[in-house]
Amino acid sequence: MSGKALAAGGPTNYGAHYRRLAPRRSTQIPQATAENSMKYSDLQEHPEGGRYLEVYRSANRVMFDDKKTRTALTHIYFSLETGQVSRFHRVAHDEVWNLYQGTGLRLYQWDGKSDNIETIELSSKSMNFCHVIPGGYWQAAAPIDDHILVGCSVAPGFEFDDFELIDTQSETAKHLLTIDASLSHLM
Repeated sequence: MSGKALAAGGPTNYGAHYRRLAPRRSTQIPQATAENSMKYSDLQEHPEGGRYLEVYRSANRVMFDDKKTRTALTHIYFSLETGQVSRFHRVAHDEVWNLYQGTGLRLYQWDGKSDNIETIELSSKSMNFCHVIPGGYWQAAAPIDDHILVGCSVAPGFEFDDFELIDTQSETAKHLLTIDASLSHLM
């Protein structure tokens, strides 16, 4: 993808590789009531570990330079129980993590090239409740000590076609472990 695309109908720059198409009515998230509040059983197993529930998929679309379109934004609830981890994976676009419940979690992010794997703590202790993982970065997460519930937003919206779990036999995984072998439980 190359070139710079601007938002249709306005000056907002949505990035160098995609542009916003004409707005549509967004998917409405129903208000929580006793009858429809989220239950753990509503969450599905996620390939990276943990459980998730998609709660928002925008009806607005963005178009990439190659004319492919994608929903503008998605949001999920993501849950990890004590002892569970989100294994190293990457998605094509920026992902925002927000801590909702639990003591906190440690996020790990790596560009896949450098010798620096960043550790980010989301917790009330750190007074940090939100972090953005850049698109294309390897990421993993683990609860600090107990169950956590986070929200994860991806823009443009998440599609499993853009999701890649790290191959534990790959050169990428081997390089990651030479940087920090203690992260092997996140593979």
